[in-house]
Amino acid sequence: MGPKYFLASRLVLLLAPGPGWHASAQILQAPAWPIAVKNPYLNSWYSAGPTSAPLNSTIVSLWNTIITSWYLGINVDGLPYRIMGSSNPPTVNVSNQVSVQMTPTRTIVETQAGPINLTMDFMSPIDADDLIRQSVPFSYLAISAASIDGKPHSVNVYSDVSSEWITTNLSDTTNSAEDTQNVFVSLQSSLNTSLPFVEIQDFAQDSTSVFALKNTAGVKYQIGLFMDVRNLGMNSTGLQDNIADSTSATDVIVRGISVDLGQVIQTTSPMVFAIGVVRDPSIQFVSLSSEAQLRSSYYRMNFTTSSDVVSFFLDDYDNASNQASRLDSQISTDALKTSSKYSELLSLVARQAVSSIEITVSKNVDGSFNSSDIMAFMKDMGNVGVGGVNAVDVLYAAFPMYMYLNPNIGGYLLRPLLVAQDTPEYTQPYAAQGLGSNFLNATVENIAHNFGIEQSGNMIIMLLAHLQATGDGSLVNQYYDMIKDWADYLVQNSLNPGPQYTSPADAINAINQTNLALKGIIGIGAMARISDYMGKGDDGLLYANTSQTYIGQWQNLSISQDKTHLLTSFGSNDSTGLIYNLYADKLLQLDLVPQSVSSLSMVTEILNKDLTSSKFGIPLDSGNETYTRADWMMFAAAASTNDSLRSSLIDLVHFYAFTPTNNTPFTPLYDPTTGKSLGGSNSPSLGAFFSVLALEYVTVHSLSDFWILTTIVISKSFQVNITGVKSKSVETGISRKKLSLIIGASVIGGVVCFGFLSYGLWIYRKRLQKRTATGHSSESQSVQTTWRVESHSQSTLISSSVPPALQRRSTTILEVSENLTTTIRRTRREAAQVNGTIPVHSMSEIEFLDAPPPYTA
Repeated sequence: MGPKYFLASRLVLLLAPGPGWHASAQILQAPAWPIAVKNPYLNSWYSAGPTSAPLNSTIVSLWNTIITSWYLGINVDGLPYRIMGSSNPPTVNVSNQVSVQMTPTRTIVETQAGPINLTMDFMSPIDADDLIRQSVPFSYLAISAASIDGKPHSVNVYSDVSSEWITTNLSDTTNSAEDTQNVFVSLQSSLNTSLPFVEIQDFAQDSTSVFALKNTAGVKYQIGLFMDVRNLGMNSTGLQDNIADSTSATDVIVRGISVDLGQVIQTTSPMVFAIGVVRDPSIQFVSLSSEAQLRSSYYRMNFTTSSDVVSFFLDDYDNASNQASRLDSQISTDALKTSSKYSELLSLVARQAVSSIEITVSKNVDGSFNSSDIMAFMKDMGNVGVGGVNAVDVLYAAFPMYMYLNPNIGGYLLRPLLVAQDTPEYTQPYAAQGLGSNFLNATVENIAHNFGIEQSGNMIIMLLAHLQATGDGSLVNQYYDMIKDWADYLVQNSLNPGPQYTSPADAINAINQTNLALKGIIGIGAMARISDYMGKGDDGLLYANTSQTYIGQWQNLSISQDKTHLLTSFGSNDSTGLIYNLYADKLLQLDLVPQSVSSLSMVTEILNKDLTSSKFGIPLDSGNETYTRADWMMFAAAASTNDSLRSSLIDLVHFYAFTPTNNTPFTPLYDPTTGKSLGGSNSPSLGAFFSVLALEYVTVHSLSDFWILTTIVISKSFQVNITGVKSKSVETGISRKKLSLIIGASVIGGVVCFGFLSYGLWIYRKRLQKRTATGHSSESQSVQTTWRVESHSQSTLISSSVPPALQRRSTTILEVSENLTTTIRRTRREAAQVNGTIPVHSMSEIEFLDAPPPYTA
């Protein structure tokens, strides 16, 4: 009997099932399972494929199928067994793989080697509310063993990795070992010829691969030719704690680590491996005037050496594991309200979509990090967009995921696009398609293109989504004039798009596309809302009236003559397809499109279509029955208010996802008649799968929700002294000269802090009402969380016990003197939803701490 494959909604399923936990009843197949998937260069997969090949008959590979060799074996009572990797050495036994389970953050493989059961937990943490942990370029493998027959058995576990994690040119690498005060063993491989900001076959040519384990009794290591090291590791001889001379080797060099577990009966404590790919700097951001800025990964603010981050990462395993379980629980609980199939889809795509980005900071002139200058850069893996960096149409597809996990990340991704175009050298009247085609080098291109409505609409829609979810108006305030220019372009062109196109990967070449015109009109409506938020009422009224006028004309042009469906092209009465941009109207709560019109977009497609010919999905356009996109299918599903239609679309995507025709990471482009993948492997656009959750769980702040902005200056040594509130000094960076002008403002500070509490409680009551209406209770349970204060001059943490409903999407804005905008946002890291229950807490204390927070390894 072959191995079983499951998608588990929670890790606890594997350990101790309880009320509210969910596991799929059916056996599922995925084209590939994520193994170490954290960023664009730590992105390796177990390619099971259509045959559900076990892990011991496949070779771990990069998302693009290039080998990143990772071997795992076990010696039980003197008999070697291969668990993961190639058939070399060929003389070992092969384990019997029992099952694969997957959550949003974990892939858990269970296998049997003789009388020993081995569990491998491949965990790539997702911690979007903690940018330090989210940006650390490492993943975990935790291994535990247990006797099947209840008798003691001697067990030795061996694992190795090669330099193939960073290059295909194995002769150009240097390997080294580091044993730091007997705390951990870290085996490293780096390139002899480092080429900063250069990619070859999706490998960054300035990388160092790290393979590490805590150094305990029974741990040994060795670096050398793979057959030599692997034979020693798999037999009774054991590794020799040395490094062979490999400078002239033409064969594969591996870094091996073995652990002697002794006699095993009960389940052992997990032995935790860390695997990572380290680089610095991570991104070169170049302006049109050729000014280059080198940017480092965010975690670098806290760790100066790779040893520091390895030590922290290994020590942080318990915390990371608990956080991963909480996030798995949260996503599953939320998704199961839609369906179990929806929950399974999110488990499949979560790591894939999140791993596409690098979160970065710049440096000041003195070499220190500028913690307020945060930018994120997305690699268009799979080239669903124009390829390269921050492809706008791909970012638009992925945006619901960031809105759900942490909408501030959406702002970090939009910011470099705005900065790059806000220059006299950029002369196009519409938004750019991205930041160039070469990831690692983010450079906007001042070139004309045929996607002006598409990209301008995308940018304005995302900017409003970010604004409404966070309350942070800094981006739209700073770049208002440029955004307004894009909106004016939409006013001039949206009702007559002519030969302009939607996303390049849509492959629709019809003129006057209904879906494209709709995006432009929604963009105009979004600009009206942005103008209102910025206090520009005249602009807001103009754009609002225009969007209302246009949507009426759009209806006349887009509805078929028999009033049964929406056309995909004005005047083409036989055309139909997925009008997926209806989702943006729902996400922004603009209510531009009447419900009667919105329903027409899919009623005909789903209820009247013979799905025997398209059992995997709905064609994007009736002009091409053999092409569709899974991301837009999920947008269409989320936009539907008809539960049957929504379920039908999700079921179709689920059937495609788990009926694989290849062995690559999930691809959004496919043939709905056969289920055959047509491209886009590992695309971040699959963040679109979170579109349903973004509608349900992202609070959209109306203008009346915003706290009255008050010009406040906090004195350099201001002490917060309110009953129940702790205090520490807050360094604001305000000069003494400026302080002399506003010394009396300290009194306001107490009122401000009280305002935080009052505003927070108000948002909490509002949010709790919404959650209770969807079936959540309000039982009390204490959870510790963190509030981050992000400003242009500092980054401060506020630690507090607060309601998770308040953590969910509440933001307060302060306007500090000289346009110092400080955004206080909550995080949801500790807001676990247990059995569908939202815990309620008291806001008993707020403590101001110095920033950035120290991470103690």
